[in-house]
Amino acid sequence: MTSQNEKTTAALLHLSAFAKYLIPFAGIVAPLIIWQTKKHESNYIDATGKSVINFHLSILVYSFIIAVVIAVLFLGTIINYIELERAGGDIVPVNLITIGIVSLVFLGIWTLIEFILIILGSVKANEGIIYRYPLTITFIK
Repeated sequence: MTSQNEKTTAALLHLSAFAKYLIPFAGIVAPLIIWQTKKHESNYIDATGKSVINFHLSILVYSFIIAVVIAVLFLGTIINYIELERAGGDIVPVNLITIGIVSLVFLGIWTLIEFILIILGSVKANEGIIYRYPLTITFIK
């Protein structure tokens, strides 16, 4: 049986990831510190901490990949416009604007999904359930 103290600590592990909105990389560091200090107290806290850390490391990897893809699209479009302008054509940066809007919408949805998953994980943790985030790469076993 999981105690209320363990459930609260597990929920805090999930919610501590929101620290990244105040300090860069605190979304990984804050849960890592809590997990490292409390993992010996309970198997439940240990399993929850691993799940949270793996999720946020996965988010970091996926975000890096997304940033590279968006950067390549932007640079490719900018290079294309430079070549068109050198050829003497009048250009309207419709592709660049479209890529920008689509990127912003995608990043907004990405952030919203992450936010919802963190809240869901903390609710499940408060119920005594070890929440397994979807599409998480297992870095820590």
